[in-house]
Amino acid sequence: MPRSTPPASPPSLSGLSLVRRRLIFFAAACGYLLSQFYRSFLTVIHDDLVRDLGIGPSEFGALGSAWFFAFSLSQFPVGIALDRLGPRRTIAGMMLAAVAGAFLFATASSHTVAIAGMALVGVGCSPLLMGALYFFAKTEPAARFAALGGIFLACGLIGSLIAATPLALLVKAVGWRDAIRIVALVTLAVAVLNFLVFRDPPQGENPPGGSLLGDLWAIMRMPALWPILIMSFAISAPVFTERSLWVGPFFGEVYGLGLIERGNAVLALALAMTGSAIFSGPIASWIDNPKRVVFVSNLLCGIAFLALGLLVLPPLWLAIVLMMLAGLFGVSYAVLIAHGRLFFPDHVIGRGITFINFVSIGGTGVAQLLSGHAVEAMRKSGMAPAETYASLHVAFGVLLLVSVVVYARAPAKPAWR
Repeated sequence: MPRSTPPASPPSLSGLSLVRRRLIFFAAACGYLLSQFYRSFLTVIHDDLVRDLGIGPSEFGALGSAWFFAFSLSQFPVGIALDRLGPRRTIAGMMLAAVAGAFLFATASSHTVAIAGMALVGVGCSPLLMGALYFFAKTEPAARFAALGGIFLACGLIGSLIAATPLALLVKAVGWRDAIRIVALVTLAVAVLNFLVFRDPPQGENPPGGSLLGDLWAIMRMPALWPILIMSFAISAPVFTERSLWVGPFFGEVYGLGLIERGNAVLALALAMTGSAIFSGPIASWIDNPKRVVFVSNLLCGIAFLALGLLVLPPLWLAIVLMMLAGLFGVSYAVLIAHGRLFFPDHVIGRGITFINFVSIGGTGVAQLLSGHAVEAMRKSGMAPAETYASLHVAFGVLLLVSVVVYARAPAKPAWR
C-alpha cells in the first residue's frame, strides 16, 4: 500500500522555510501589535493628560495627529529602505525611535514634549505594517497577499485590544507614566526580536533609470490609481480617529461612564475592528475581488457612523452597537493596499504600497487634527456634548460615503493582469 504524503505547504517565492516564515510573521506581528497600541492608547488616558498637561480638545487632537503625521511622512524613507536595505534592518532600526519616543512621552510635563514623543513613536512604528506587507509581496503568491495582510492586521489589532480595558487597569494600578514606560521596554524587546528573527527576501533588479521621484511620478500618472488613493485618504480616518481619540470622551461625557467602563466600551470597538481585519482579507482572497470588499465594507461603515450621528443621543446599548458596526466594517485598508498592489511592477512594490499607506495615514492625521479643533470650537459655542459628538459622527459618515462613490470608478484589476 503506498505511503501517504503530507500536503505540500504553499510555495514560497523566497526559498525560506515555512518555519522561518512563521517566525518572521510572529516577530513582525508583535511589532505591529505595538504600532496599533500606540495609535490607540490616548483615548484611555484622556483625563490624565488633560489634568497633567493642562490641555484641551484641540491639543489632545494634536497629540494623536503628531503620531499619524510623523508615521505618514516616514513612508517615503521607509519605501526606499525596504527596496534597498530590506525589512530586517528597516524595522529593527526604526523601532528604536519608538522606544525613545515612548520614554519621552512618559516623562512629558508639557504639551510640546508630549507632541515630540508621539512623533518619535510614529517614526518608529512607520515600517511595521509596510515591512510585513513588503515581505509577503516578495515571498508569497499574489493570490495570498490580501488574506495574509488581513490576518496580519488582525494580529496587530490585539494591540488595540490591550490599549483598552487592560491598559485602563494597568493605569489604575501604576499610573499612566509608568504604564507607558513598561510598553517602551516591551518595544525594545520586540525590536531586538525582529533583528534576530527576520530574513530579507531577495531583492529584484531595478530597471535602468529608476529613481524615487521618477517611480513616484509614474505611480501618480496612473489614472486607475487615483480613486484608490482618494479612498485610501478616507478609509482609516473615521474609525481610527474615533478609536484613538474620541470613543472614550464620547462615552464619558455623553453617558457618564467611568475609567473602567470607558475602557470596556473602547474594548468593544477594538474587538469589532479586529473582526473586520480577520474577515476582510480572506473574503477578498476567496472572491478574488479586493475592490468589492473595500466598497461594501466602507459603505456600511459610513452608514453606521451616519446613523450614530443622526440619532444624536441613542440609548447606551444602541450607541455601543452602532459603534461596533462601524468598527466591524471599518478596517479594510489592508485589502485596499492589496488592491493597489495589483497596479505596481515588482521593482516599486515597496514604494508603491508605502505611498498608499502615506496617503491613508496622512488622512487619519488630518482627521485627528481637524476633529480636535472642531470639538473645541463646538464646545466654545455652547453646544452640548451629545450634539458635539453627533456632528463629529455625521462628518465621519459623510466622508466615507463620498469616498466610496469616487472609489466605485476604480478598476478591479489592471488591464495587463
